[in-house]
Amino acid sequence: MGTADRLPVPLDEVEVNPSSYVDPNGFVFHHEGRIHRAIYRDAAEFYRGLIADGTIDRLSAHHHLVATSVADIRLEDARIGLVLRHETIEPLSYCVEWCPSMLRDAGLAQLDLALAVLERDLILQDCYPWNVVFRGAEPVVVDLTSVVRAETPLIWPAYEQFQAFFVRPLALAAMGKGNVARALLSNHISGVCIDDFYRNASGGYRLRHPSVAIGYHVNGWVQRSPALKRRLRQTVEASSRTVDRRTRERFLKKQYAILQHARVGARTADVWSAYYDEIDAIVDRDAKVAAVRAALERLRPATVVDAGCNTGVFSLLAAEAGARVVSLDSSEACIERLYANAKTGSLAVTPLVVDLCAPTPPSGWMARQYPGLIERARSELVLCLGLMHHLHIAGRQSFPRIAELLDALAARHLIFEFVGQDDPNNELIGGGRSIHYTLDEVRGALAVRFPRIEVLASDRPTRRLLVCEKNR
Repeated sequence: MGTADRLPVPLDEVEVNPSSYVDPNGFVFHHEGRIHRAIYRDAAEFYRGLIADGTIDRLSAHHHLVATSVADIRLEDARIGLVLRHETIEPLSYCVEWCPSMLRDAGLAQLDLALAVLERDLILQDCYPWNVVFRGAEPVVVDLTSVVRAETPLIWPAYEQFQAFFVRPLALAAMGKGNVARALLSNHISGVCIDDFYRNASGGYRLRHPSVAIGYHVNGWVQRSPALKRRLRQTVEASSRTVDRRTRERFLKKQYAILQHARVGARTADVWSAYYDEIDAIVDRDAKVAAVRAALERLRPATVVDAGCNTGVFSLLAAEAGARVVSLDSSEACIERLYANAKTGSLAVTPLVVDLCAPTPPSGWMARQYPGLIERARSELVLCLGLMHHLHIAGRQSFPRIAELLDALAARHLIFEFVGQDDPNNELIGGGRSIHYTLDEVRGALAVRFPRIEVLASDRPTRRLLVCEKNR
């Protein structure tokens, strides 16, 4: 049955994506487990033409655009002239969780796409990190309708977005302020504005970049004068100036070079990224790797969360076993290293900078626009290795609360490393706190949510691996 023969789907039977409300050309919706994009009639012929002549396929194959095809459904809405289907890419992640290298690569992907569409006298009207999803360690631009005809008098309408969401946060990260950059990026409309950037930039950076101070003061002057803002906007809107393709190409290539040479991974090591390099010789690391590998081969999970992944030894192990992995750690340096390894090996690992004691909450409009991490990261199996003592001692979470977190993340299985109270590492994170617990106590807390538990040896006498399963 062709698309024209199928009965149209009522609009109230589809789930409109809560982030898709600004686009003048259409909206994204979910139907029967797939991601679709409705295109309004005024824009339908343009995007249908890009599909028919192979442009979309070429951009998808070579320039980071999401794979897209004409869908076999219609919507019962007179405004809609075309329905497209996009590739579903999971897990969803956001720039507030990316290490600097991921943010840079997301920006480079959009600039590469912007340069590619110039060949058709088109332009990328947005440069927005929420328009990018990582397929493993590969950035994919998912906002098809950001590609429009180049009919603007501006060289690039997305230039301020590029500065606010890529250039400034990467500069802060290079100063050792990646946590500040990620916090400021939670403003999904303004990103890192010039005022916030100036206030957080180091004195040395300001001295080396006097244009930042000039921009800060000029921006303040313009913002304090509504009449001046109005005149500037009217001047741009009234302009009949045209920008030729060569000028745009030179400009975009310059922005690409700026981003390409941004200092990322400047903090290549911290106490946690060096953990495995300095581990005690008594630790039988190979035994733990073998035990986890055997459990993964037996359980065969399609999706895995590696909670407290460190540099990702077990994330890579799970990916090599065929799982799609999302890896979580609060150390930016660890995530940088894991991202580099996943990217080099083209592995299905998406590493994120996340504090599991305060995971990314739902955010955006009415806290419904962007789902929280727990919802987005939920997987068949959770790896929780070498993390228990961080959650219980440093994080001050009880074992029932830890079990509740792992239950929310794991759809079926959990591989949990018990760390005994006499483990030497507890002294490093205890801060003098008195701790008293037993294997039976921890196992009992987990068994409330994971009734079937198998206990295995780990890499040292003070630890055990608990392979846990929920009721079917």
